[in-house]
Amino acid sequence: MQPFSVFSFGNVLLVSIQEEIDDDAVSSLFETIAGKVQTSKAHGVILDLHDVEVVDSYLARNLQQLAASLSLMRAMVVVAGLAVPVVMTLLDFGIDLKGMEFALDVEQAMVRLKQRAV
Repeated sequence: MQPFSVFSFGNVLLVSIQEEIDDDAVSSLFETIAGKVQTSKAHGVILDLHDVEVVDSYLARNLQQLAASLSLMRAMVVVAGLAVPVVMTLLDFGIDLKGMEFALDVEQAMVRLKQRAV
C-alpha cells in the first residue's frame, strides 16, 4: 500500500501524504503526480502534509523538483498542513522549499489556487 493518496477535484489534485514515507515512495509519488497533472491538465496540486512529522532533505529536495517540474506544466504547488515543529526543523537545517506556496490547511490552499486562477 502506498503511503500517499491522490484525489482529483476538477482541475486541482489533492495529495495526502501519510506519516511514514520512504525514499522509494517519494519517487513513486513524484511520478504519479506528474503523470496525473499531465493527463488531467490540472492547474494546481495541494500537498497535504499534516500527518508528516519529519521532512528530511531527500523529501524536501524532491518536493522542490516536483514543484519545478509542475510549474513547467503550468501547475502550481501549494503545501498545506505543515506542523510548527516541522517548519522549525526545516529552518534550523536551512532547507528552503522554493517554488511552492504554503497554506495552513487544505481549505486555505484551495483559496490560494482560486486566487491565482483569477
